[in-house]
This record gives sequence, C-alpha cells and structure tokens, in this order.
Amino acid sequence: MFRFYPLLLVIFLGILSCTGAPQRPPTDTISGLAAAAQTLIDQGDTLGAAQLYLSEAKTAPENQRNALRLAAADLLAENGHWAQLEPVLDGLDTTRLNPDQANHYRQLAAQLAVANRQPEQALELLAAIAMPETLADHGKRYYQLRAEAYSQAGNPLEAARQLIWLDGLLDDPAAKLDNQYRLWEQLSNLSSESLETLKTSAPPDALSGWMELVLITREHRGDRDRWSLELSRWRDRYPRHAAENALLPDLLHQVGQFAAQANQIAILLPLSGRTEPSAAAIRDGVLAAHYHSSPPKPQLRFYDTGGNAQLTWSVYQLAIEDGADFVIGPLLKDSINQLAQSGFLPIPVLALNHVSNTASSNELSLYQFGLAPEDEARQAAERAFADGHQQLVALVADNAWGERLLKAFTERLTDLGGELLATERFTPKTQDFAQPIQRALNLGDSKQRHQALQRLLGQKLNFEPRRRQDAEAVFIAAFPRQARQIKPQLRFHHAGSLPVYGTSHVYQPGTDAAVDRDMDGLMFCDIPLSLDQEGPWFEQRTRLQAIWPNRGQRYQRLFALGFDAYQIVPWLDTLHLPGFARFPGATGVLTLGDNKQLHRTLEWAKFNRGVPELLMSTEGQDDSAIEPQGDRR
Repeated sequence: MFRFYPLLLVIFLGILSCTGAPQRPPTDTISGLAAAAQTLIDQGDTLGAAQLYLSEAKTAPENQRNALRLAAADLLAENGHWAQLEPVLDGLDTTRLNPDQANHYRQLAAQLAVANRQPEQALELLAAIAMPETLADHGKRYYQLRAEAYSQAGNPLEAARQLIWLDGLLDDPAAKLDNQYRLWEQLSNLSSESLETLKTSAPPDALSGWMELVLITREHRGDRDRWSLELSRWRDRYPRHAAENALLPDLLHQVGQFAAQANQIAILLPLSGRTEPSAAAIRDGVLAAHYHSSPPKPQLRFYDTGGNAQLTWSVYQLAIEDGADFVIGPLLKDSINQLAQSGFLPIPVLALNHVSNTASSNELSLYQFGLAPEDEARQAAERAFADGHQQLVALVADNAWGERLLKAFTERLTDLGGELLATERFTPKTQDFAQPIQRALNLGDSKQRHQALQRLLGQKLNFEPRRRQDAEAVFIAAFPRQARQIKPQLRFHHAGSLPVYGTSHVYQPGTDAAVDRDMDGLMFCDIPLSLDQEGPWFEQRTRLQAIWPNRGQRYQRLFALGFDAYQIVPWLDTLHLPGFARFPGATGVLTLGDNKQLHRTLEWAKFNRGVPELLMSTEGQDDSAIEPQGDRR
C-alpha cells in the first residue's frame, strides 16, 4: 500500500491553493495541529488524529475546510477506517475543490469503492482523472486502484495491464518485485488457451512477454533444462523486459528449491463394491494423465482399499514396503480419517476428498483434494456479487448436501457485503416448487393484500401477484431434474427477469439439449474439462467419450479429479511459492489453502437452447474496448 499521511506541508499548500482568496492561518496554529496529529499517529490513534483535522475544519475559514477534511480522509483511508471515511467524503463541498483536490477526492472515493467491492464505481471515479501522472505520487496509487478494481470485476487481463503501467513507476526493488508477482498472479488466472490467443507476436509487447513467460513456466517447470532453454529464447524475443531484473531471478531461485519428483506412486482406491464405478473413473483419469505426461514418468501401482476403512493403514504400509514414495488416495472419508489420525505419515498422501477433523494435517504430509461443493457455492456468491447483485434469495434441497452449499454461499456473500434475504427449502423428490418459490418471493403477502382489498370493497378485482422487489437474483442448490423445473416455475411466478445462479450439479454432461432447454438463462460454474469447447480439455473430453461413451459422460468430473491428482503431485510443495501458487487443471485452477486443502476456481457458463455456453469471461475482453494506454515497458 502506498502511504498518504497528511504532512504539514501538504496541508499548508492545499489550504493555499483552495478556490477563493486564501486566509492563511497563523504558522504556529498549523505547526501545532500537525504536531498534535503526528503524536496521535505515533501512538496508533489514527482515528483521533483524523478527528483533530475534522474538528479544525469546523472552525476554519470556508476555503480551508476541504483541505483539512482531505487530510483527515487520507488518514482514514490509509488505515482502513472505511465506515468513518464515507461520511467525511460525503461532507466535502466538491464544487469548491480545485483540480488537484478534485483528483485527490476521486482517488479517495475510488479507494473506498474498492474496499466496499464496488469496482465499477471505482473505475468510473478514476476515469475522471485525466492525467494521473500529475498526482502527488505520479499515478502509483491510481494504477494500483485500477488493477484492484479490474481484479474485483473479474478482469485479470486488464488488471495486468494496469500493473504493467505501475511497474514502470516503481523504483524500490521490493515494491517492484511485489507488484510483478501480483501481475503474474492476475495472468495466472487465465487459461493457457486464452493466453495463447491474447498475446501478440508482431511487434512483441510487454504484456505478451508476461503472458509467454507464464505459458513457458506452466509447460516446462517440471523440466529444468527445457525451462532454462525456453527462458533463453524468451529473453531473445523480449530484450530488456521488466521481468528480467526482478521477478525472473526470484523465480529461478524458487525453482532451485523444488523437491525431486516421485519415482513410484501408489494409488489407493475402493475398486470393488458399490464405489467401483466412481473409483474406476478416477483410475482412468490417473492413467490418462500418466500417458499424457512427458518422461521421466513415475511407476504406478494401484491398490484396492475396498469399503473397509480399517484396512487403510495396512494398505498404506504395504504401498511403502513396495517402494512407493507418494500416495494418491484414499477416496472415502472414513479411510482418510484413519490416516489423519495416525500421527505420522512416512510418505506424503494426496487424499481424494475433504474431511473436517484434520487439525493436525499441516504437521502431517496429508493433502486433501476433492470436488468439494462448498468451493462452487462460494464462487456462485462471488459471481453474483461481481455481477452487481447484492441481495439474493435461495432455493436449496432440504438435505445435508443442500445445507452445506447454503452455508458456504451465505458466508461468502455476507463476507463480500451482500445479503441473503430469504431461504426456502424443497423436498428433493418433489416436482412442484410453487410453495417454496412463492414464499421466497413473498407472493403470499401480495395475495393476502388482494384478498383483504376485495373483502373491503365487496367486489372481485383483477389481480396479478407482485413479487418482492428487493431481490436481485436467485441462488439454487439443485440437481438437473430439479433445476429444469425451478427455472420455468420462477418465470411463471413473475421472477423470470431475476438472474439465477447454480453450481455444476445442475448440469449432467451428455444430456440431450432439448431436455435442458427449460434451464435457458441459468448460470452455473463447472470444470474446464466439461465446459471448454476447444483446446486440450475439449480434445481430452472427446478422447474420453470415444473410449468410454457412457462412463466418460456420467463420471466426467471424477475422471478430471484423477487426471489432476496425477498432474499436481510434483507441484504440491511449490503451491505456497508466489510464482507457482496457481495450477491450471482439468478441474479448474488449483490453489493450496489452509490445512493443505486444494481449492478449485471454476469456469462459468449459461444455458442457451439447452447447451452450456461459456460466459464472456473477463479474461477475454476485447482489446478494442480498452482505452489506449500508450507505450508500455
């Protein structure tokens, strides 16, 4: 963060430059106010320091008040006192601000908007600053705020552009490295296909250089010799690129810390009993990734854990005796819990599910990776909020699964500043969703008012129920059969205009489009393997369906889980490193969270004529829609 403490000189010059004839206060008054404020700042009482400036503004001449309030606003913004900052900004007389003060105000208001996760408002405020290089810090905070706003809006490409501009303004090596890692992080949110499409070849520019560097690292970070060769070629194509003296040396240092790859991987799966179809799909994914990878390849050994969790530790020990130095699996939660309770795991384990009672897994070599529905519910909340919808209603299945999604969705929406106005539950086997929909939309209240009015007037009245007007969108936790009925019934109950968000559970790959047409307009998140219409994931899905026509569609997501489990093994120890914190896989972009749990960032689609179509993601924004930024480093 760039610091903007209200120094005496800034206040004094700001007061002198106010519109109208300035009335200079006595020098000792200025000095005394600044000294008193600095004393409070040194004591950690920034609220008290800000209040000093606000109190002074009440009695100061009118043409000096805005400068004093801006000084207070700086303190509040610097220290994250957003609730106190808003009324200070609202109290400014913007008609009396000189041009420099007006830009100062816009930047502070944009900072508040970013803090409140209102990226569009922030970008609108910043767009009014015509010449950011004339700001006190030459535009550093301006570009940082624009990058944060674009990132909040889900536009990593444009966020990266702003960070490139910011990079050219930074001289401090530590600040430069930090900024370049943030730039790298934004581009890491884009798929390899998007990066290939968006980068230009002639003439090569700085942004394309960053994109290509991300691509090279993704493709070759497992082969240090090949990576070094490709980096040398990259340097020839992008001489004097900004990454050369900051981020690239740090990346090279990190690569030197990479752990050796496994020589033999044991895969523990319940390949017999009721779980056999699911386990077989995961096994097929592991094998597909193994055949797809470049040599040297580890040896694979599969072990059937069956349905008896008590045997898990014995199977794990057997795998070690057979020479395994890494384990993928087990799948069932009881089996994972047995390993988690062991107290010591001689070789690392990548469990294929998430369990809750693993407080010691950070000390254990136990990673958790699964298709957790909570990840999807949280992303539904983020997507709805980013789309501008802060007040929602929810329709969820009345079971443990529905409650898990509801809890994750509600918590994330609340964290963002949104509100869940109402929640209604439906019986999973029902076909009539009229009652929960009517309750969620308050249609019953509308009918009661109509009936009361008819009784009062003693005559029948024409009537059309009116739904609640504060709801901006709907979240559903449902499976395809339920979602196909919920969406049209929402239209029937006068809520057809409300955007509807769901999770991957609303979509079954391979379903006839005619069956899913009732879900048209419904937005949902899903894995790249299921949604991508071109590139390697589309090709992988095509091969999968050719080999296993039925299983390849029904168990597509489990196949992707096995595929990514194999792919991620060499990189688990690197996901905490800033340059390698995101791994693009078949199940989404993978990141490592608390308790060594892997989380997925999914793609978004909307049903159109029964077919999921990828939503225009911020990663693919048309360059023509972006204002020209001039020459870039």
